[in-house]
Amino acid sequence: MKILYRTLLTVLSYGMVLVPFSCKKDYLAIKPDQSLLVPTTLTDMWALLDNTNVMNRNSGLQGLSTDDYEISTANLAPLVLAAERNAYLWADDIYEGNNAPDWDRPYQTIFYANVVLDGLEKIAVTAGNGKEWNQIKGSALFYRSYALYQLADEFTEPYHAATAGTSLGIPVKLSSDVNERPGRGTQKQVYDQVINDLGRAEGLLPLKQENYLTRPSQLAVWALLSRIYLSMADYPKALSYADKCIEISPALLDYNKLSATSTRPISYQNGSTEIIFSQYMIAYSFAASATVSIASDLVGLYHPNDLRKGVFLRDRGNGIMTFKGNYSGSSTIFTGLANDELYLIRAECRARAADVNGAMEDLNLLMEKRWNNKVPFPTFTASGSEDALKQILAERRKELVTRTTRWADLKRLNQDVRFAVTLKRNAYNREYLLQPNDRKYVLPIPQNEIDDSGIEQNLR
Repeated sequence: MKILYRTLLTVLSYGMVLVPFSCKKDYLAIKPDQSLLVPTTLTDMWALLDNTNVMNRNSGLQGLSTDDYEISTANLAPLVLAAERNAYLWADDIYEGNNAPDWDRPYQTIFYANVVLDGLEKIAVTAGNGKEWNQIKGSALFYRSYALYQLADEFTEPYHAATAGTSLGIPVKLSSDVNERPGRGTQKQVYDQVINDLGRAEGLLPLKQENYLTRPSQLAVWALLSRIYLSMADYPKALSYADKCIEISPALLDYNKLSATSTRPISYQNGSTEIIFSQYMIAYSFAASATVSIASDLVGLYHPNDLRKGVFLRDRGNGIMTFKGNYSGSSTIFTGLANDELYLIRAECRARAADVNGAMEDLNLLMEKRWNNKVPFPTFTASGSEDALKQILAERRKELVTRTTRWADLKRLNQDVRFAVTLKRNAYNREYLLQPNDRKYVLPIPQNEIDDSGIEQNLR
């Protein structure tokens, strides 16, 4: 990983100009000796962690690879980067020798977090700085764990408890030492580290973030754990953490109060009603394209009185419906943690536990906020657990469109023949298929990383 971390050191030397909250933006830039590129004060460390362009960015190719999106042009002209075109078609070689932001950016986040964690060891904890010191450490652990999970989501197989101890993981960097070059280890080791980091962070962070939703909190820890345990098919734990979040923060945004005709119906201010932790997709071209459509089959699933269709989708003509309902209030895709996802997680887990009444109660709490209040609300009911589960998974797909959670959903749901799907694309005058449980649900590691570190490549 030598090349990667040499690059990160270079980025670190100028990245501080992007920090929006720091009053000491150039403290790294004025230290040309790379051995001195280390924060030495708590203010310095906040400046690193508040660099939202690094710490609050999520990968995006896994979202483009799902059935959320559809491109009608035969030559995929709307996709600017080769990595986008290749990810959309599940090609063997995604990067074609170019940069791989979905690999590089999370490791950049991990590097920043490790710089802070290593730097904290040199600052004594006192009565005066203890609260801040703890919050910085908890934040660094949270950012590191989130980035590791993003990498595991894309670059490891679907999680199975029985095989995670032998399935390949991804390199887990736990220090800022650029000479430390861990191997891939196992998938279980990665997930154990993610969960361990979050467990350590939980007691160090404030319960909520009132003013800085780009900073983590205990609520964010629980929400992320709920998402992770869902991806692991550990439904009792996913339920437990979703329940903890909803108990403290139950608010949902009423879509009746939004203007569906607006270009951006959801502003950051009203979106924050539901936001627990703000994170956004890397700026890929497809995310802001006027010709990359939400999949037509997904568009057809919205009921006429479901306000999400108008709030989420913009009709561009010629059958193209682009997404406009970001909680960012802009074209930047929101991929963070929010209450709507937690209600859906709790509903699904309750359905799987045969708590049909609880599952449908959660679904109705969400859907009443999404339904046109000028017509009677049709209370959702289910004949049993399986019926409840099918309805909840259908609403999950409609509610969380573009959030990049669909990739993890496909990986786990494909294990169940009731919910397995085959994805299809049409481009370059041919049809492309991605079968359930195909090896291509695991993205390839960039070749330069393989060449430099000698780690094993994912089979495609």
